[in-house]
Amino acid sequence: MRGWPQTALAKSKYLATSLLVAAFVLFVVAKWLNDGEVYWGYLIAFAEAAMVGALADWFAVTALFRHPLGLPFPHTAIIPRSKARIADNLGDFICEHFLSTDQVMQKIDQMQLPRQVMRWLARRKNAELIASYTTIVAQHSLTALRDVRAQQFIQQTTLDQLKKINMAQFGGQVLQLLTQDQRHQELLNVVLQKISHLVQTPEVQAVIAEKIALELKRTVHIKKLSHYLGDWGTEKIVSMIAKEVAAIADDPHHELRYRFHAYVQTMITRLQRDPAFTAKMADIQQQILENPELKDYVQGLWGQLVDWLEQDLHANHSLLRKKMTQAVRQMAQHILKDAGMQHLLDEKLKQIAPRLIETYRVRIARYITDRVNAWEDNELVYQLEHAIGKDLQYIRINGTVVGGAVGLVIHFIGRYF
Repeated sequence: MRGWPQTALAKSKYLATSLLVAAFVLFVVAKWLNDGEVYWGYLIAFAEAAMVGALADWFAVTALFRHPLGLPFPHTAIIPRSKARIADNLGDFICEHFLSTDQVMQKIDQMQLPRQVMRWLARRKNAELIASYTTIVAQHSLTALRDVRAQQFIQQTTLDQLKKINMAQFGGQVLQLLTQDQRHQELLNVVLQKISHLVQTPEVQAVIAEKIALELKRTVHIKKLSHYLGDWGTEKIVSMIAKEVAAIADDPHHELRYRFHAYVQTMITRLQRDPAFTAKMADIQQQILENPELKDYVQGLWGQLVDWLEQDLHANHSLLRKKMTQAVRQMAQHILKDAGMQHLLDEKLKQIAPRLIETYRVRIARYITDRVNAWEDNELVYQLEHAIGKDLQYIRINGTVVGGAVGLVIHFIGRYF
């Protein structure tokens, strides 16, 4: 119907006002047509009491939000005048009854949050979604990194940080770490195995034979003999190297191992305690870092890296996006299969969550308080009236009906006595 109120609040106001108007019309008609019959008295009593009830409840409901008829009656416009108190109470109420640590932790336990998150990430479309969002952020970040100011800042910051590193001390610490539990001997074993394997490959043997043959040509001018000696020399050299490497690898007390250990220990001592060696390392470090060619190289390398990243991220079949999707899914699937990791995540969440809840529940309450205080009076009235105003209008409706019924009872009692 055209002109009919559209919102629920407007409809309830329309209904309540219509009942008041109907009671008034009934009162006027009953008074006008009253010929002394008993029933006219009941109708008039009903209409009078209904109007009184409707007007009283209209005044009460209106007084919550504004001054009735615009007149400053005492104890009216209660909500606008009590905005600060409402804001504080609302923030405290939500903080205490909805965001208490025990309640939130109980809900987290029920949700099994780490498992839910991992199940969500294990789905391909969700992992792809995470990778897509990460890609978008990376694309915008790369745009900023192309700026000359950003490049200069990164380059200068990196060089400044590298200059602060004591390379001699750092190198000594690395070597000392490698020598713990005889790790350097294990490293030597790996190197020896690689050398043994490398020397016995046909390609390396061919290179050795060629080098020996070229050297023999300078001294032995017989072509066939030089080739023969080259092949023979290659076989002998390979055999000798293989035997020596095998001997060192099989003998934990080989003399070369002791020499290697002594050399490493001497190097550690010099790196950590020799001022002259430390100063020399620092000088070399300074020369390297201040070398213009190094700066140009690093800048060019940085530009190539950014170009490659940008091309890959904008490609339809981005390698980084694909790898990121796979990594997210694999991580989630491994955690879902590993009960120990799930328990670890639960424990860490229970350790971290209470501190976060205590920190942010107060901030949430303060935000609610500040937000309500920031509202204009009209906005606060509008928000609350549209939230609970519909139910309040039924107070007016009930007041009209109940008031009329009470009027009938009072009229009946009056006539009875």
